[in-house]
Amino acid sequence: MRQIFSVRFFAAVGGVVGLFFLLTTIFATRGAIEGADEASAPFDLHRIDFVDQVFSSRNDSFSVNVDGVAAADTELIIDGSRSLRIVADTPGEMLCPRFPDVGACAVVADLLGEAVVWFALVPIGNVRTVDLPAIDMLEDGLATLVNGWQVRFAPVLDRRCPEEFTSYREFREVLGDDFTSVFSIDERQLMAVECRQRVDFAPEVTIPDDESADASSSTVPAPPDDITDQDALAVSIGSALVDRDLEAALDELARAGWAVRTVDLDAPGATLTDDLVLGRATVEHRDGVVVSIALG
Repeated sequence: MRQIFSVRFFAAVGGVVGLFFLLTTIFATRGAIEGADEASAPFDLHRIDFVDQVFSSRNDSFSVNVDGVAAADTELIIDGSRSLRIVADTPGEMLCPRFPDVGACAVVADLLGEAVVWFALVPIGNVRTVDLPAIDMLEDGLATLVNGWQVRFAPVLDRRCPEEFTSYREFREVLGDDFTSVFSIDERQLMAVECRQRVDFAPEVTIPDDESADASSSTVPAPPDDITDQDALAVSIGSALVDRDLEAALDELARAGWAVRTVDLDAPGATLTDDLVLGRATVEHRDGVVVSIALG
């Protein structure tokens, strides 16, 4: 008996009890942190596993009720060999006004195996694309959109914008959420962004620095319909923007409707192509400050 209830025995028991309380504390703390994150999020995150065009629905009266769940069962026909079954009470969103018109909508869905755990019906875009809200964050191969949807994205996103941006950070600082993300059904990932276009179901747009700013409040005149008085117009714009912060100047030009190209005078071999493009402003800058403005 003395050997059983030795100092080592009690030390071992104490170690097990201590480890139990340590693990209990760790998991309780982690649960509290995760709960706080979820409670503070402005939207629910949905990992999108499936995006495709809907040819038709076996239940033309299918809808989502006011509680945000499917009001009945349906089977969405994707093509001749594929369909997606949605059962009543599945959480979802009806964002496609033309449903159930043939081929008018696309379905985005969060799947668990083959079962739909969340879905949304949205308008179909052009050439098998789906227009989605702006990107909020790019991380680990996933783009988290401003409405909480998470989708894969291409290594290089095509920027379809009238102005030029040197980085994604500059892109977001100038545009905020004022752009559309373009998802390719065939490539199964985001492929492009369309500047200054928004889908109807996107959250309210946020614009950095001054959310109430618009073209009417800009100190920069709008682009002319012809090339008359280009020099005088360049002087006018230059007087308003030279010596200002580059990002603020680009925002002013964009809000006034100008396409923009920039030239970093500190960059080796910085040159301009000698062409004239109506409605475009060329901004030369150094150390993040506007040095000169030329039109064309």
